[in-house]
Amino acid sequence: MPDFPEDFKKACDDLIDNWEGGYVNDPHDAGGETNMGISKRSYPDVDIKGLTREDAEEIYYRDFWMRPGVQAISDPTMRAKVFNMGVLMGPGVAEHLAVGCNNISEYRLVCKRHFEAIVIKHPDCGRYLAGWTRRALA
Repeated sequence: MPDFPEDFKKACDDLIDNWEGGYVNDPHDAGGETNMGISKRSYPDVDIKGLTREDAEEIYYRDFWMRPGVQAISDPTMRAKVFNMGVLMGPGVAEHLAVGCNNISEYRLVCKRHFEAIVIKHPDCGRYLAGWTRRALA
């Protein structure tokens, strides 16, 4: 298992233990089958139900920490927030947040606009808006 940086480990533990949890297959979730936040839609070749925590951590580190540039953010609190929202909203959004958000106010504004755009396109997702907002502000 890779020797992950301490701030990644802490952010990943918070993500899995407090936000993403275990296996779900919510018919209203566009991601479909999901485990620890890893969705079948995004990772069609992964055995989602059999996904281990170690496998999830490796995916998170590669695709949601390193690839979008989260490790380059100077403020550790912002690194953790951008990582968390990247998992929620996708690595492309994480990259946008990593490059474009220099403070918490910008971060909150980007998150709010992204959530609103999703609900406009997919009104059925409105059921998740309160949880998404709570997570972004935590």
